[in-house]
Amino acid sequence: MVKKYRKNAKGYLRAGKVHQLMGNDLKARQFYEVGLRNVDKNDKLQSVMKQMHETVSCRLSKREKARPGETLPDPNDSEPRNRQAFDLMQLPVEIIEIIFRYIPFNQLVRLQNVSKSWRMFILNNPMVWSVLDFRQCNKKPIRCSTLRQCLHRAQGSVSELYLYNIWPRDTSIIGNEIVPYLLSARLQVLHVDFDINIFLPSTRGHAMSDTQWCAFRSLTVLKLGGCEALESKELVELICQSTFPSLRVLHFYGTALTRPKSFPNLSKWDNNFKPSNLRSLIIENSGAGMITDTEDLVAFLTLHPHLISLSLSHFVVSNSASANRFVDLASIAPHLVELSLIHSLFTSAPTVPPSCQKFAIPDSCLKPRTTTRQDNGVEVYIDDPFCVANPDEYRNLRHLDISSNTILTDQDFLGVLSRCDGSLLQRLDMNACPKITAGRVSQIAEMCPALRVLLIGQNSWLTDAALAALHGLRELEYLDISSTDVTFTGVLLCFAGCDIDANGKRIPLTTLAARIQERVNRYRKSGDIGLRLPLKTLVMNSCTGVSLQSSNWIRSLGVHVEHDLSSMYDYTKKNKKKRNL
Repeated sequence: MVKKYRKNAKGYLRAGKVHQLMGNDLKARQFYEVGLRNVDKNDKLQSVMKQMHETVSCRLSKREKARPGETLPDPNDSEPRNRQAFDLMQLPVEIIEIIFRYIPFNQLVRLQNVSKSWRMFILNNPMVWSVLDFRQCNKKPIRCSTLRQCLHRAQGSVSELYLYNIWPRDTSIIGNEIVPYLLSARLQVLHVDFDINIFLPSTRGHAMSDTQWCAFRSLTVLKLGGCEALESKELVELICQSTFPSLRVLHFYGTALTRPKSFPNLSKWDNNFKPSNLRSLIIENSGAGMITDTEDLVAFLTLHPHLISLSLSHFVVSNSASANRFVDLASIAPHLVELSLIHSLFTSAPTVPPSCQKFAIPDSCLKPRTTTRQDNGVEVYIDDPFCVANPDEYRNLRHLDISSNTILTDQDFLGVLSRCDGSLLQRLDMNACPKITAGRVSQIAEMCPALRVLLIGQNSWLTDAALAALHGLRELEYLDISSTDVTFTGVLLCFAGCDIDANGKRIPLTTLAARIQERVNRYRKSGDIGLRLPLKTLVMNSCTGVSLQSSNWIRSLGVHVEHDLSSMYDYTKKNKKKRNL
């Protein structure tokens, strides 16, 4: 408050009182002196500040004028002999509320046993109960009576509510137990981990009245899970019928979307459907996944034109009978920034707008769109030569995730990197890509010089020579080479770049390690940034080619190393037991 409002006397008074209660009179006098200089002389609190300054100055002068044989308590002494313990409840109420907001909910309940003053403050202050998070209370189920007591103590100040492990898991709990306490609150975040039929149309479960729906008018984040079967039409009705006018983030998890034809023709549905204001949509299917076609998925996504983040999990999208062979997100969501298609199968990858900065397709049978240039200079897609491609589609990507992709070849990989701006791409995840060869690693260093995070583990083709090519990445801070055959030699080559001297002779590993150590020592003495090793984190889990002694030497260079061999040892122990049997 002092930094933001330099002419406000309340901030200086509050800061001075806090330091006085903590026994630091010197700091308190400094705040009062600065306040007397900055605050207007006509301010009503100017006289109060002068009195506080005189009181503190008088106390400090007495301590300075004490006789040699007499010792007064030093307010700056960390362990004074004759001073009472500091009581948190002596601070202003506003500061105590801010402190208690950082305490987890399950710890907040335990703090009631500290003292009577703490218990009375926690029970009688509604702002302390503004965030009710039951996610960490997993030992015993939370009874409805306990939930009712917490909502009653909040007195309409609840802003975030996380309902986990509630017993009994009944749909009527929200309508009968929770909504009456939320009508006067401005609930913004709601997480529900059990049956969500209460939010669905009246054909399923207990429908809420118009008055009860008013409790969710200010909701901005909604996370729903535990609904075993949810029809796709009900999903659209939940989002697009103005039920949550302020909703910006919607997350479904553990849900199985079911319907013979997933998203039927929207023109045959109710005309009350309006485009939503969602900014983030996450759908995590469970079970066999969601089977749909291109036309139905496009019709569903058209209802969310303001999307910034889209994540779909376990979706199977096939070609429709119409001319649309792929999902054109560039026209559906022109402001899209993040797109994640997890464990999904598309006939053709969707097109993304130039604003997209994150494109993730982990564990999916899907290739990013590659292009070719025709004789007339027009750039078209390779898989659809009749469709003109946007040359800026991948230009602004900062994060590209193609991990666990079993169909991506060298040619496809280079085609994708050529469409990205190497000066902008900062994170590349290509774990478990078996059809990419080691020769592409050197081209990564040439085409993506601004990479900061590179995950290249779980690839049998990664060798020490390929790892040496990463020396050209001057800004690389995080490297993951887990579950590969890389040895300590490859790590040294990654730091040094080459093990051949000017005469063409191979440099011994001990000499190479000594040069790297000398470089680090010179950086620590001089502080020259040019001598600093850019790498900050190296992950080598299950890399048997690197010993624990070598990993400790790498740590001495100032690099954080994750080298866990326990999984490998457990695997070998199991094999030995099987052989003995």
